[in-house]
Amino acid sequence: MSRIYGTHAIGDLLASVPESVASLLIASETRLDAEGEALLARARELGIPVHRVDRREVESRRGGRGGASIAADIRLASAPALEELSGAPGEPQLVMVLDGVTDPHNLGAILRSAAAFSATAVVVGKDRSAPLNDAAIRASAGAVAHVPLIRVTNLARALKTLQAGGFWVYGLSADADQSLYETDLAGPVALVLGAEGAGLRPGIERACDGLVSLPMPGRIASLNVSVSAGIAAAEFRRRSGSGN
Repeated sequence: MSRIYGTHAIGDLLASVPESVASLLIASETRLDAEGEALLARARELGIPVHRVDRREVESRRGGRGGASIAADIRLASAPALEELSGAPGEPQLVMVLDGVTDPHNLGAILRSAAAFSATAVVVGKDRSAPLNDAAIRASAGAVAHVPLIRVTNLARALKTLQAGGFWVYGLSADADQSLYETDLAGPVALVLGAEGAGLRPGIERACDGLVSLPMPGRIASLNVSVSAGIAAAEFRRRSGSGN
C-alpha cells in the first residue's frame, strides 16, 4: 500500500475516486482547520477508517521531509504475474511498458492515461524506474487503484513474455519510419516508451516487433513521455474499435 499527503491531494481523491483511499492517518497532536475537518467528515461519510497516530508514523515515508499532519493510505490495484497477461488475436487489449522513465510525475500521469483508456497494466523495470511515491500517486489521480503496476527484473525478457502471450510489441521512437497512425493496432498490443531525451535503449528496440513514431508536423519535434503515452493510448483505443 502507498501513501499520499496533504488535504488538497486527499480531498481530490475523495471527490473523484474515493474507492482508492483505504484509510486516513492524522497526527495525534494536530488541530485540524476547517478544510481538514471537512475532509475528516467526508471520509467518515464514505466509511473510510480514520486513525489518530504519532506524527512519526505520518511522516515515516516522506524521506525526512517532515511537515505532514494528515495522510491517506492508498489501495493499489492487484498486480498479476506478467505470465498471466495474454490475449487472442484481435482482442483490444493494451499494456504500456516504460523503459527508464524515472520521474514520478511522469509515471503517475502515464498511469492516469492508462486508466482513462482501459489499459490492462503498466510494466516497468525494477531498476531505472520511478518510485510509486506520493508525487506519482497524486499525478495518477487515483489511477493506481485501477491499473496494475508490474515491476520486472529484465525488461527485454518481459517483452518476450508478452510476445509469447500473444501481444504485438511496438516501441515508440522519433526515428521510426512507420507512423503509429498507420500501424495495425487490433491488439493485443504492448506499447513501449523510453525516457525523455534518452528514448528507448538499443536492446529494448531490438526486442520490439517494430518501431513506430508519432508524426509531429509542428515546430516542436518532441513531447513529454507522459503526453506521448496519452496520445498513443488514445490512438490504440480509437483504432482498435473499442470504446469501452
